[in-house]
Amino acid sequence: MTLSPLFPALGCRSAMALCAAALLAAPCAQAALRLPAVISDHAMIQAAKPVAVWGWAAPGEEVTVTFIAKDGKTAGLAAITAPDGKWSGQLPPVADGTAGSLEVRTKTEGPIKISDVLAGEIWLCGGQSNMSYLLTTRGRNENESTSPEILAEAQANATAANGALRYFAVRGRKADTPLDDVEGKWIVATPDTVGGCFALSWNFAVTLYHQLNIPVGVIDSAIGGTAVEPWTPLPELQASPAGPSSIKRYQAKIDNATPEAKAKHEADLAAWTKRFPTPELQRQNLASRPLPVPDQANMPARLYNANIHGLEPYALRGFLWFQGDGNFGNPQEYGELVKTLIRAWRGHWHDDSLPFYYVEMQNYHKPQEAPVEPNPMSLIREAQQGALELPATDVAASLDQGIDKPNYEAHFPNKKPLGERMAGLALDHLYGRPGLVNSPAFKSHAVEGGKVRLKFDHADGLRLRGSAGLTGFAIRSADGPWLWAQGKIDGQDIVIWNDQVPSPAAVRYAWAFNPLLSVEISAGLPLRPFRTDTTSEK
Repeated sequence: MTLSPLFPALGCRSAMALCAAALLAAPCAQAALRLPAVISDHAMIQAAKPVAVWGWAAPGEEVTVTFIAKDGKTAGLAAITAPDGKWSGQLPPVADGTAGSLEVRTKTEGPIKISDVLAGEIWLCGGQSNMSYLLTTRGRNENESTSPEILAEAQANATAANGALRYFAVRGRKADTPLDDVEGKWIVATPDTVGGCFALSWNFAVTLYHQLNIPVGVIDSAIGGTAVEPWTPLPELQASPAGPSSIKRYQAKIDNATPEAKAKHEADLAAWTKRFPTPELQRQNLASRPLPVPDQANMPARLYNANIHGLEPYALRGFLWFQGDGNFGNPQEYGELVKTLIRAWRGHWHDDSLPFYYVEMQNYHKPQEAPVEPNPMSLIREAQQGALELPATDVAASLDQGIDKPNYEAHFPNKKPLGERMAGLALDHLYGRPGLVNSPAFKSHAVEGGKVRLKFDHADGLRLRGSAGLTGFAIRSADGPWLWAQGKIDGQDIVIWNDQVPSPAAVRYAWAFNPLLSVEISAGLPLRPFRTDTTSEK
């Protein structure tokens, strides 16, 4: 027995398999009037942008949508359902804080009434475990668990917001075909409900709310332990320079499945087909279609299909992303892969200007001991900078936020400082609240005799961090070993040297899983890791 390939780019094993895949990928036709999960009670809609609304009804039906503001003003649209059963349209923009309700009907069905709708700022938050970490998370030990004080502060903020902070919790699923809807619901943050929000997205939202005094909503869709590929639409991944090799590796997991796993998949698929024997029933029940290697969340596009696609094209202000160590196996590909994801998400939302702010990966494992410690995390951090080649992207450093313990503790419970850093980027770039929001970053270097002068972007107020002096810098000659460097801050530059390296050839800083840090700016933001050489390493 063989499992058919998940990925069309690799070729189907038969014309029948190709036809079946095309059939199952067809849009879902529904006779009953319905809306996507994200358009539901307590929904927050993006202010100051056209409001995308869509749903399903009998083909050829006229659908009317009416927004009824609390002040009595109304706005509406009419749409005709397409042959595939889907309809869509846009309501005119409304201002932040506008509250009201939605009514959706056809001549024969409805109305569907959506209550407690509020206009605000909406951000989609994705990634892996440090993004999906909840305000009530209990980790393997107290270092990885949310403290009562953190939860109490969140509960107090939820009370003070009085309904102006909300989150849409996507229930994580897996699918090998794009699903027309996600599973999830809007939740008004209260002391009883706030614990179910992602800690990072919550602290981001709270900071924006306090600074702007406008409603903020976050859409939480992240799953721990995941790579970037499963969050990327398959056509864009196939077209990416790094995509085909990645897809080939994942296809090998299917091809190398045990005979027992293959037999089980074929039996499960046969039972599913018997239960849903017609093309229409199969299209309506794609979410339950058995998956080859079902325990593998990281199959390309599998999480995008189930947890992102059904949110499109809900109007957003931007994206937040925290993910990276799920790609340790091939860090050299990560830069291209994350750029592919950014372009794809923006393309599916039909807006290449949507901001995308990501987290530079945090510190964990044992503290740095050698001047340079080859490791995959440093390469991922370096590859993440590829995202900055795209417009409207920026980065918040977190390599000073992790747990400084010698054992493996990847999850840090206090997401408030990082949430404030992410919010600072948005406040400075989008909301007219300028500030020192960027960590200093390496720009250039020049050898001056036996010393190296380093120059940086975002270096206002460059200063030592802590009381240990300038540490974490490594230096070497062209053919010598890495040695610790001495140095000094010179205005917005740093000059380093080592008397045993009279002809320096390369410099690195914080090149370790859990690096030594010694430089920051006056806003407390740490100097990001860098290297002046381009030596390939694992």
